[in-house]
Formats: sequence, structure tokens, C-alpha cells
Amino acid sequence: MRGEGGRTEVVQLAWPLAVGMLSFTVMGVTDMILIGQVGTDAQAGVGLAVTFVFLVVAFFRGVTSGAQSLVAAGDGAGDEKRVLRAAGAALIIGLSTGFMATAAGLLVAKYGLPLVTDEVAVREGAYAYMMIRCLALPLSLVSFGIMSVLQGLGDTRIRMWASIAGNATNIILDFILIFGWGPIEPMGVAGAALATVAGIFVMLVMYAIRFRTVVGRPLWPTREVLRSTIEIGLPAGAQAGLGTLAFSVMTVVLAKVGAAHLAASQIALNIISVSFLPGYGLGEAAGVLAGRYVGAGKPETASRAIRSARDIALLIMGGCGVLFCFAGAGIVSVFTHDPEVAAIAESLLLCAAVFQLFDAVVMVNLCALRNVGDTRFTFLATSFASWCVMLPLTYLFAINFGMGATGAWCAMIVEFIVLAVISGVRVGGVKDGRVGRLDLLLGS
Repeated sequence: MRGEGGRTEVVQLAWPLAVGMLSFTVMGVTDMILIGQVGTDAQAGVGLAVTFVFLVVAFFRGVTSGAQSLVAAGDGAGDEKRVLRAAGAALIIGLSTGFMATAAGLLVAKYGLPLVTDEVAVREGAYAYMMIRCLALPLSLVSFGIMSVLQGLGDTRIRMWASIAGNATNIILDFILIFGWGPIEPMGVAGAALATVAGIFVMLVMYAIRFRTVVGRPLWPTREVLRSTIEIGLPAGAQAGLGTLAFSVMTVVLAKVGAAHLAASQIALNIISVSFLPGYGLGEAAGVLAGRYVGAGKPETASRAIRSARDIALLIMGGCGVLFCFAGAGIVSVFTHDPEVAAIAESLLLCAAVFQLFDAVVMVNLCALRNVGDTRFTFLATSFASWCVMLPLTYLFAINFGMGATGAWCAMIVEFIVLAVISGVRVGGVKDGRVGRLDLLLGS
């Protein structure tokens, strides 16, 4: 339980990350609930815009995350200059990718939205929201870069507090800007976007203050540090982008099956997002510790940290799976009173109870491999599982076999089984030093 790589050390890093992600999830749910009071078209527009913004940002966040691996390994090796240079690289890459993301987002808003919906009111709402959010993406990605550095140093609590503060700012300003207050006129969709940007800015300020305290003044990165950061980050970004795109394609397939199946899938995703958060936190914690101990020349301890995180993730997410099996109907009833949608959603929670176990293994393994620099493997493995396993099986089960959303989720079970096996074999190489890019992590 205790000591280097033990479960206590893993939990100490993981729980603030889970709380921070929960707060961030609440931010998105709050926006959707409040904008729903404005009107259905406004709510649909914001939902569509948020999906597009996430698609645009996913790749660039992955690229920026490469600095975290260098920071964790440099910290483990006691190489202060490399940590400071990697911190400088995080700021440069975060700002650069932020402007790239803004350009990409504006293009998507102008040319992509008309292809997705013919409803003018929905398209106008989505466009207004995206224009504001996209212009603020440099702030968002610089914030993510700073957070990655702090997380690489093991400072995960700042992410929790920053998320809580940003969420509180967003909620307060949502009420003021969406509906108006005193001399402030109601702004609707634009108000929701501005409130979210304000929350992101608060998070950036908190990260910056903590960065100044913990890291100090970063150093200008050498060419080798920049190259290593990008070489680790690019496959991670491609993995995030293609994975998000694959999931979007699955959503399109479900839309063709029927509205009830699509709605049930969205409800089930909202429900399992709660059980996903502990697994995410444990995966990130395992990644930070794996990178640190590989950098310190302790691959066996790195392997122990991965194993500890995996055991806890299996316990928590397995427990959630049991809850889905026996209390699924009651949970679904909170979200819908439509008998058809409820019946489908209940069957999806049974599928989730199965893939929860494999997802727990996958999240920890992939985060660990990414943080030891093995991002090419994680990119290839996830791309194969998504595009060669999940999507073909989704079409086969959902359309050809007429299973609808249940078929799509059965395809996800197969995807997670494949990933669990492949990543499990790969992560076994961390213990004896066969897996891990020390040439990138430490520049040697």
C-alpha cells in the first residue's frame, strides 16, 4: 500500500484530478441546463458548438501534453534545467497551438456548421458561441500547458482548486450574462460563451500563480527539448483527434438508427461519466509516477505504480458496474420518462457494466505508456481499435443486425477488450526497461 509506487502514493495524486474533472463536467452540464431555459434552438446550437470546439481542441491539447512527460522524467532524474526547459516548451507550444486552434475553429464555424444542420436558428446560435470560444482558445491551451507542467511535478491539487474556481465563476456569470441582471442586457448564447471564457481565464490565473511559485522562471527550450516534446505530443494529439472523430462517426451511425437510440446513448454516456472520472484520475496519476520513476532509473517502481493504479481502478469501476446492473432502471428514470428511451438506456448500462472493467485497465495502461514517451504505440493501438474494430462492428451490429445503440455499445466492449490485451502486453515492458523513450524524456 505504501512506499514508492504503492497505492497510497497513487491515490494521493489521483483524487484531486478526479474532483477537478468532476467540477469541469459540472461546468458543461450547467451551461446546457441554463441555456435550455432560453430555448430548444439555443440549447441545440450550444451543444453542437461545444462538440465542434472539443473536436478542434482535442488534437492540440494532445500535442501540448508532451511537455508533461519530459517534466516528470526530468524531475525524477533530478535534472532541474531540463524541467525548466520543458516548462518553457509547454508555454511556447501551448500559445502556438492556441492560435492554430483558433484558426481551425473559425474555419469549422464558417464552413462546417452549414454542412451539419439546415436549421437557421440552431446554426446561428452555434456560430455565435463558437466565435467567442474559438477566439479564447490561446488562453485555454496556455492554461493546459501550465497545468501539464504542474501535473508532471506531481502537483495535482491545483487542478482541483482551479477547476472549482473556474466552475464557480462560470455558473455565476451564466446567470448574469445569459438572462441579464440590472443594467446588463440578456445575452443568451453569447453570454454562455463569455461566462465559460471567464471561467477559463480564472483557471489560467490560478495556474500561472502556482507555476510561478513551484517552477519559477522557465528557461528557453533548446531545439532538442522542443523536438522531444513535439515528438511525444504529436502522436498523443493524433490519438486524441482520431479517437474523438471515431466516436463522432459512431454518433452519426446512431442518429441514422433513430432518435430514441441516440438519446439513450447520450443518457448512458452522461451516467457512466461519473464512474469514468476515478479511472481517469488514477490513469493520470499512474502516468506521472511512471514517468518520474523511469526518469529516476527505477523501472520496477514505475511498474509497481502502474499495477497499483490498475488495481484501484478495477475495484472502483467494477463497483460502479455492479451498481449499473442492479440500479440502472432507477438511475435512467432521472433522465427520461420515455419508455422506449429508458429501455434502451438500461440495456446500455448493462453493456457499460462489462466494459467498465476493461476500460479501467485501458485508461491506466495508456496513460502510463504515454507518459514514458511510448506515444507512437498508443496512437497505433487506439487507432486500430477504434477504426478497425469498433466502427466496423458498430455498423455491423447496429445497422445490419438491427441492434441499434445496444449493438454500438457491444462494439465498444470488443474495442476495450482488444485494447486491454494489447496495452497489457506492452506495459509489461516498462518493468525491465524495454518500453520507454529515455532518449526523448531525458535527452540521452
